[in-house]
Amino acid sequence: MSLPASSTESNSQLKAVGCLIGGISSFQVGATLAKGLFPLFGPTGMVGLRVCLAAVILLCIWRPTRGSLTVERLKLLLPYGAAVAVMNFCFYVALVRLPLGVVVALEFTGPLTLALVGSRRWLDLCWAGLVVLGLVLLLRPEGATTDLSSLNLFGVAAALLSGCGWVVYILTGTRMGKMFPAPVATTLGMSTAGILLLPCLIPTIPTVLSHPWQGGAALSVAVLSSAVPYILDMMAMRTLNPRELGILLSMEPMLGALSGFIFLHEALSIMRWMGVLCIAAASAGNVLTGRQKPLH
Repeated sequence: MSLPASSTESNSQLKAVGCLIGGISSFQVGATLAKGLFPLFGPTGMVGLRVCLAAVILLCIWRPTRGSLTVERLKLLLPYGAAVAVMNFCFYVALVRLPLGVVVALEFTGPLTLALVGSRRWLDLCWAGLVVLGLVLLLRPEGATTDLSSLNLFGVAAALLSGCGWVVYILTGTRMGKMFPAPVATTLGMSTAGILLLPCLIPTIPTVLSHPWQGGAALSVAVLSSAVPYILDMMAMRTLNPRELGILLSMEPMLGALSGFIFLHEALSIMRWMGVLCIAAASAGNVLTGRQKPLH
């Protein structure tokens, strides 16, 4: 006995959401490891190691065939891979110059824009508004960082550019997921990003050779922060549309806060925990109501 179409669609969407949350969680765990490697490799060196090592790992597991790379697919692959490189590179460049909360808030203007564009129902705007409220509560500057006039303008520009990378990543990733199996699409995108970030990787090679334990830790970061989350993201992109991805990806600050609390013992204020709950409620509401279709 086959399941009704609506039930099958709901199950597929829930699996996609689970993949997306799993990818975000893996990224956050990898970020806690990467934080300790910044003094040795630097932010640009760390992103070069992470992306290039992830590309090598993926190519060892999944080798795309030459026939699968048509001209039409290459035109989509190049901006997808470039988006992966830009969003990662700019995030770490901004993180050196700005507080983490400010960087994430600026970066997520990209997914939030996708969440708002194309909304046709008042309920969609309510979920997007709840996400905005949650981000304000969760990422609002506290203490000395409230003086926004002291922010490094280059860092602000880098964080905003990372947000633009998110937009291109979501829009191209949803189309890539329909052209290739998720692992193959991720391998192609990560390999393209790795080629673009080779100038960041090459200067770190002597340091890796002289510090093999830290090089092994960088390999773990590549698996947790690049290989695993991007595969799970691509699997989610095969089911979810860009607007839904824009809202659900805004859960990353929430899971980042939980990761910091669990692994780094970073306590949150009551207002920031309220922001966590707002984002969780908005994400759940979007999933439960975003794809209902009228019966005919």
